[in-house]
Amino acid sequence: MPGTMPHQVVAPRTFFEIEVGRRDGEILGHFHGRAIYEQVRDKYGARFAFLGLAPVLPDGRVDIRAIGRDQWLVDGALLYVRQGRPRPA
Repeated sequence: MPGTMPHQVVAPRTFFEIEVGRRDGEILGHFHGRAIYEQVRDKYGARFAFLGLAPVLPDGRVDIRAIGRDQWLVDGALLYVRQGRPRPA
């Protein structure tokens, strides 16, 4: 249809994932073969602390509605909370 913009379907959890620039602190354990670090920093230097595993729905998808303010995903299933300045509303 002329004049329409192409669109792309993106998984909603993509909007809640941190682009990790650096992993800091102790390794707290492992999940699906990947280390769980005490803290991570995004590519801009903001710091996030490990909170726990992301909440999941019965079908195994991450329940993005249950992710709180200043909480973000790392590696698709690990939940981290921002330390310091909160993100804007």
